[in-house]
Amino acid sequence: MGPVTFNIHNQTKYELRVQSSNGATAEAASGASTSLGFSSNDTNITNAMRWYEDGICILQGSVAWSAGGSGADDGWTTSNIICMNGEMNGVGFSGCNEGWVELQPYNLMANGGEVSVTYTNA
Repeated sequence: MGPVTFNIHNQTKYELRVQSSNGATAEAASGASTSLGFSSNDTNITNAMRWYEDGICILQGSVAWSAGGSGADDGWTTSNIICMNGEMNGVGFSGCNEGWVELQPYNLMANGGEVSVTYTNA
């Protein structure tokens, strides 16, 4: 797999903390952006996206990719508080209380590339 740049834009009213399966972390306060870089050695990456209010985790979603599958989950709560909109190598995705969104083709990220996602309040 090739290298991946992951751009994250937090347009919610909550703090966002990212924990990647390779150990990388990032944070984005309300209205802020951040990014993570992954090398060609980083395969099968899952990023836990956790939103906090007053230091308490209120929602978790994910963004994941590998050579054999890619997708995202905006997280789910009965109060539907977070929506997402993004692209993986030019293939758009969105969700607002959708759960997991699988992207096609299955090998979309096989050569690496760019992932961008923006989160907003519902």
